[in-house]
Amino acid sequence: MAAALLDFPVTRPTAAPYGRAALAVPAESTAYATFLLLAVVIHHWLLCLLHTRGMGVSVGRVAMAELLIYAACVPFLLARLSLKSLIAVFVVLGASGLLALLRGGYFDPKAARDLLIPMLFVWAGRSFAQGTRPLDRPLLMVTAVIVAIGLAEAIVPGVYNRFFNTFNYYVDLGGIQAGSAQVAGQSVTLNGMRPEGIGRTLLPQLLGAQRVSSVFLEPVSLGNYAVILLAYGLAKPWREWRRAAWFVVAALVLITLADSRFGLYMLGLLVLLRLAVHGRAHLAMIIFPLLGACTLLALAKYAPSTGDNLLGRMTTSGQYLSTFDEWNLLGLRDFATNFGDMGYAYVISRFSLPGAALIWICVYALPLPDETARRFRTFLSAYITLILCVSGTSMFALKTAGVMWFALGALSMRRVTETERASP
Repeated sequence: MAAALLDFPVTRPTAAPYGRAALAVPAESTAYATFLLLAVVIHHWLLCLLHTRGMGVSVGRVAMAELLIYAACVPFLLARLSLKSLIAVFVVLGASGLLALLRGGYFDPKAARDLLIPMLFVWAGRSFAQGTRPLDRPLLMVTAVIVAIGLAEAIVPGVYNRFFNTFNYYVDLGGIQAGSAQVAGQSVTLNGMRPEGIGRTLLPQLLGAQRVSSVFLEPVSLGNYAVILLAYGLAKPWREWRRAAWFVVAALVLITLADSRFGLYMLGLLVLLRLAVHGRAHLAMIIFPLLGACTLLALAKYAPSTGDNLLGRMTTSGQYLSTFDEWNLLGLRDFATNFGDMGYAYVISRFSLPGAALIWICVYALPLPDETARRFRTFLSAYITLILCVSGTSMFALKTAGVMWFALGALSMRRVTETERASP
């Protein structure tokens, strides 16, 4: 992703030149944006349904589903195609090729895909928001589907699990081992139930032991989506509190259904940032990832902890990060290692420290029109920082990352009225 790729003109052309009109969609197409975002969040859910009813599943089929979603972005991309965008794409491809060459010809398709998602969806979000309609309606419609399916899963879990056996789905994908089931005939993923002796944190008497995952198949991803939704609602100005309340309430419902402790942590942090950070202070939040890495290193050295909990994961991540030498930081060693829940180690090993820093600078080089957009980017900075501390690649999952980057792209083209410009 590069700032040049995103820097296309705000004016709306009357026709798409060079024969692109047949493929490009209107920039204000709310229906198409809803379809795209729904496909982003629901594709694994549909594959799981087909798998439970007898159709096989494989990494190749999941990759094909993702490719179809990327292809669905093309009409939005063509609506605002420019020479700058093409140059930026080739620059990114060239840099990726150079890194692969320095690695002895090793090319990491997973890392390339992780880089493709923000490029495509920020661009698509900006194209959509060129029109007069905001992202509120598509995002609320998608959220309504997620909440409805989540409630159905919570109310009739036995019936729901007969149609969506997420445990077998991920076993066949190779994500988990069949022998790791906690109970005989388990139908939900390993994190679909809290380990014995821990139990649910939120409403255990009402919701029982199972954590709801809705269309995301994993409660962790549902919690991540809820944080993104919460960030979108809290980013709105105070005068839009009625509209913001829909997103905040929906996020709280999803956090409760998923029993997301990460969502609870983020709720407190986002509220604090909403009250404390204003104006030019948003730009200073570019240092959040650096603060996160320093926290991991300090925790590993001065206050190490053990166990499968927040501090234990952060300690392990900091310990591995402290072993990185200059070759690791340049992305030329351990670039194919599976670092598990160590997000910072994954990012540095795949993109190199200079590459990761450049990508992050590009995010902050994106021109934003008002306080609402800058506030949302600040919230995403906090979300990305914390999730890299406790998780490996969940930040890059298409089912949540696609929505996050599309929302940032849409807010970056938000039309600011004269009243908004005049208000403090």
